[in-house]
Amino acid sequence: MTTTEFERKLVTFFNLLKKEKNYLIKGQSEKLEELVGKKEAFVPLFNAYTGEVTDKMRELIQQIQFQQEENLLLTKQAISYQEVLMQAVKDTMQSATKQTYSKSPNTPYQQQAPTSLVDTEF
Repeated sequence: MTTTEFERKLVTFFNLLKKEKNYLIKGQSEKLEELVGKKEAFVPLFNAYTGEVTDKMRELIQQIQFQQEENLLLTKQAISYQEVLMQAVKDTMQSATKQTYSKSPNTPYQQQAPTSLVDTEF
């Protein structure tokens, strides 16, 4: 593979990372799976390259590393948000009560809220 071809591959990979960033920001996790497959296809190409590393390649590699780190932080942030959200829902479901009125006037009847409302499948 020539240096020009390898530079094009680096640019294409960098563009995939920017697309991944946009999907992470917009919460479009369903589109990330497709990108992972595309990213995996680049690993053998990068490992097999034995040519000269130009200044342009070094710059692209640095941009790729920075984008990878940013995407990793966004991923961790999304996971953390989901964990906090699920914990809040869990806490609310455990402490929530369902109030209705009993046969006696003005006497509320308290019953534990059903916990089956939470979809636990991710």
